[in-house]
Amino acid sequence: MTLVLCVLFLLLALIVVSSRRKLSLILTSLFLQRHFSLIQREGKMLKENSALAVLFFDILAISASIVQFSSIYIPNFLPKVPLLGRTGIFFSTLLLAFLLKTLLYQLYSFLFDRKKENVLLSQYKFMFVTDVAFIAFPFTVVIEYTGLNFLFYVMTGALAVLFGTWVYRLAKINLSNGNKFHFFLYFCALEILPWLVLVKFMLKF
Repeated sequence: MTLVLCVLFLLLALIVVSSRRKLSLILTSLFLQRHFSLIQREGKMLKENSALAVLFFDILAISASIVQFSSIYIPNFLPKVPLLGRTGIFFSTLLLAFLLKTLLYQLYSFLFDRKKENVLLSQYKFMFVTDVAFIAFPFTVVIEYTGLNFLFYVMTGALAVLFGTWVYRLAKINLSNGNKFHFFLYFCALEILPWLVLVKFMLKF
């Protein structure tokens, strides 16, 4: 875990040095409409190399947090696989899920004529994942070196507030001139189901 955290610190340092302003906008845009408008004006921001570096950091930080949680509360999960191996499994799984959901967003926007909203959904997804990573990372570091496992509850509360804000933003986009039933199908199929499958996988193995 120390090796993983060192890689994360190195990535974070590189991102902050090279793209501090963009990172600040991404982290705050879910809460501040003015910052979100700036990102929309710079529409190619999420296609730049800096965004790829942020995405790599996001998925690795979330993977490390999940591995840490499973090591403490689900000790029988893949017991023969070393920590780095489990981190790699979760990293690959989350990256594949991110890419698959991106494709499904395209399908959703095509089937329900929500092409204009597709870009907004992708931006909000990226911001949400980044915010999750930047909440999970410091908690992972503190828990790893202090053993204060109760901090998982604090982190869960912070993530719940973040999740609520994100759902509100998604609903605002989809329900404006949209169908509530279509939004319900989208949210259950693309946002809830993948996480249920991941939890089921962890409990099974």
